[in-house]
Amino acid sequence: MKSNIPLNSFYLTPPILSSTPVVVLLIIVLYIIAGSLSFLIPVDSEYVSPIFLPAGIALASIIIFGKRALWGIWIGSFLLNIFHGIINENFSGNHFFPQLIIGAVIALGTVMGSIAGQFVITRASNGLHPFHNVPTVLILLFLGPITFSTTTSLIGIICLKFSSNIETADIWLAFQTWWLGDLIGIVLITPLILSLFLKDNFGSSKINFIEILLFGLTTLILCYTVFFFQNGLKYLIIPQLFWSVYRFGARTTTAAINIIALFAILTAVHGIGPFLQENVNNSILFLDLFLYVISICSFFLLTILSERERADDTTKISKKKLRKNETILEAIIESPRDVSIYSIGRNYEYLNFNSLHSANMKEMNNIDITLGMTLQTCLENKAELEEAIMVLDKVFLGESITTIKLFKANNTYWELRTSPIVNAEKEIIGATVISTNITGKLKIEEALRQSEEKYREIFTNIQDVLFQIDLNGVFINVSPSVKEFTGYAPEELIGQHSRFLSPNDENDDLVYYMINQKKDLVNHENIIKTKSGLLKPISLNAKLIYDKNGNPNHVDAIAQDITERKENEQKIEEQNQKLQIQNKELEQFVYITSHDLHEPLLTLKYFTEILQQNNSIRDNDEEQQYLNFIFESSDRMQKLVKGLLDYSRIGKQVEITKEDCNEIVENAISALSQSIKTAEAIIQVDKLPIINGYCVELIELFKHLISNSIVFRKKDVPIKINISATRLNKNWLFAVEDNGIGIEEHNLEKVFIIFKRLNNREEYPGIGISLAICKKIVSLHGGNIWVESSFGHGTTIYFTIPETTIN
Repeated sequence: MKSNIPLNSFYLTPPILSSTPVVVLLIIVLYIIAGSLSFLIPVDSEYVSPIFLPAGIALASIIIFGKRALWGIWIGSFLLNIFHGIINENFSGNHFFPQLIIGAVIALGTVMGSIAGQFVITRASNGLHPFHNVPTVLILLFLGPITFSTTTSLIGIICLKFSSNIETADIWLAFQTWWLGDLIGIVLITPLILSLFLKDNFGSSKINFIEILLFGLTTLILCYTVFFFQNGLKYLIIPQLFWSVYRFGARTTTAAINIIALFAILTAVHGIGPFLQENVNNSILFLDLFLYVISICSFFLLTILSERERADDTTKISKKKLRKNETILEAIIESPRDVSIYSIGRNYEYLNFNSLHSANMKEMNNIDITLGMTLQTCLENKAELEEAIMVLDKVFLGESITTIKLFKANNTYWELRTSPIVNAEKEIIGATVISTNITGKLKIEEALRQSEEKYREIFTNIQDVLFQIDLNGVFINVSPSVKEFTGYAPEELIGQHSRFLSPNDENDDLVYYMINQKKDLVNHENIIKTKSGLLKPISLNAKLIYDKNGNPNHVDAIAQDITERKENEQKIEEQNQKLQIQNKELEQFVYITSHDLHEPLLTLKYFTEILQQNNSIRDNDEEQQYLNFIFESSDRMQKLVKGLLDYSRIGKQVEITKEDCNEIVENAISALSQSIKTAEAIIQVDKLPIINGYCVELIELFKHLISNSIVFRKKDVPIKINISATRLNKNWLFAVEDNGIGIEEHNLEKVFIIFKRLNNREEYPGIGISLAICKKIVSLHGGNIWVESSFGHGTTIYFTIPETTIN
C-alpha cells in the first residue's frame, strides 16, 4: 500500500513564501528566466529546447509548494510560449490569436505533467523524501522525469503539429528533443532546488571552508581543462563528483553538477568540447545523456553513503540502547539495598547475581562466588543444599515458591521468592531467586503484636470508656469499663445508636456535626443517662477516622466521668462568688473610708494654717513647731488617703479599646510637663505598638513610671528616661529605663508593696504607692511587672501586656 504523505512536509520554506501570491510570482519569474536561457541553445527546431530548465523548476515547485504552485507554473509557461512564439513570428498579427491558444494548451500540458510527476513520486516514495535511498532517487530521477516529460512532450508536439509549426518528418526528432530536454532539465534543476529546501538534509556534516574552496577551484579548473582543451579527460569529472558526494552532501553535489552542465552546454553550442557530433542536435543529445548518467551515478552514491551512515547511526543507537538497558538492568538488580537477587541455571549454576548476594555468600559460606559456579560447590551445608535443590526442581517444573529462612550466621530472616525463567520458546531455562531481608519486618510485626496486646489490655482495664461508632452514630465497639460507667454491658450498647444514652429525645448527633464541620471533639461536655436513670456528666474526646481514599470511615472516642470535677467546680464557683462579694465590699469600704477621711483631713489642715497665722502663737516657737508637726502629718495623711482612693479606683473602667501607646505616653508626658521641665528630664520614646487596653489606666501607668524616675534621680546628673517596647511571644514587653539612683538588690521585691518606702522622706518625697498602682494596672491587663536595677547606676522597669487583652 502506497503512502499518501505529502512530500512538501519534508521541506522548509522562508516565511515570505508562506503567501501564495508571492510563491506564484516567484515561480513565474524563475520559469521565464530559465526558459529564456534554455531557448538560447541552438537546435534545428526553433520551438523545442534540448535542455529545458523550467521543467525542473515546475516539478520542484509543485513538490515543495503543492497546489499553490500550479498557477505560477501555468502562467509562467503560458507567458514564455507567447513571448517565444511572438519573437519567432516577428510580431505578425495574423498568428497572434493562434499563438495564444497554443501557449495556453502547452502551459496546460506543463501543469498536467507537473501534477502527474508529483503524483508518481509521492505515491511511489511511500512517505520517504526523494533522497532517502536508492529506490527514491530512481523515482525522483527516472519515474518522475519520464512521467513529466512524456506528458508535456506529447501535448506540446500535438499542438505544434496542429498549428503547422513543424513538419511530419520532424515530429520524432522534435518529440525526442522535447522529451529529453524536459528530462535533463528536471535532472539538473529539481534536485538542486529540493536540496536547498530540504529540512533534514543528509550529508550535512561540518564542512571545512578551505576544503570547499579547494573543491570549487579544482572543479572550475577541471571543467575548463576538459571542455576547452583535453576532451579525452571528461571522465575525470566523475571522481570530482564522488569527492563532493563523500564530503559535502546533496546541495554541493547538485550545484557541482549544474556547474559542469554549464561548461558542457557552452562548449557544445560553440562546436567544441568532448560531446561534439556531426550536428548541434546530436551534440546536445549526447551531452544530455552524459549529464543524466553522472547525475544518476552521483545520487546513487549519495544515497548509498546516506543509507550506510543511517545504518551506522542505527547501530550506534542500538549499542547505546543495549548498554543503557544493561546499565538499567544492573541498576535494577543492585538498587534494592536489602534485596539479594540471583539466577540459577538448569544445572544449578550461577547465571547472574547482585553484590548483596555475593556479600551474603561470603559472610555465610566464606566463599567468593563467580558466574558458572554451581550450588554444590558453594554450599557446604548438606541440608541447606538439598533444600535449595528441592525448591529449584519444583520451580523448573513451573511452580513459584516462597519460603522464609533463618540464617544463623548473622541471625537474620530472609524471604526467598523463587520463580522460573522462561525464554522466547516458553522453555524454562532457570530460576530467579529474590531474597528479601525481613528481619526488621518481623520485629515490627512482633512489636505491633505486643502493642495490640497492650492496647487490648488498656482497652479492657481502663476506667474511662473507649468506644467506636460508625457514621450513622451506631456503637460498633465499646470497652468493658462501660458496665461500671453506665450500668450497661458492652453487648447491650453495640448496635444501639449513641442517642440511646441521651437523657432526652433531642437529636444531639455529634457524628453528623463532626463530618460536616470537619472538626474533632476536644473535651466536649455532655450528659448521659445511666441504666439506673442517674444523670452523669461526661467529657468526650472524639476523632473522625478516614479510610485510605480520604473518606470518613468511623469515629474513635473516649468518655470520662467528670462528676467529681463538676462538683469541685461548683464549690470553686461558690467560693469565687463569696470572694467577689467580699472584694466588692472591701473595695467599697476602702473607697468610703478614704473618701470620708479626706474631708476631716482638709478641715484639720485648714484650722492648723489659721492657728499658725495667729500672732500670739506665731511668736511662740514651741507652739509653732507643734503646729508644723500637725500640718505635715495631716498633709501626709491626706496624700495617703488620696493614694488609697486612687488605688481603689483602678479597674472601674469597663471597656477595653484599641489604644496607640505612642499617644498614651504623649498624654502622660503632657500631664507631667511641669515636673519634667523643672527636673530638666530628657525623655526618649521609641516606636510603641497599638494594644487592647484601658485608656485611663494606661495613662496613669506611664505617669507613675515617669514620675517615679524623676523623683528618684541623681541630684547632680540630668535625668534621662527611655521608653521602648518589643514583641515577646504573644506579649508586648515594655521597658522604662532611667539613669537614677537605682535600687539595692535586696529591696527589688519590696518596691511593689503599697505604702512601702525605701528612701528618706525629706530627700525623696512620696508615699510609696506609685509602683503598687503600676502593678495593679498591669495585672488588670493580664501582664507581669518586674524591676532590674544596678544600685547607683539606674533602674529599668519591665512589664508585659498581652497582644489580646481579655477582661
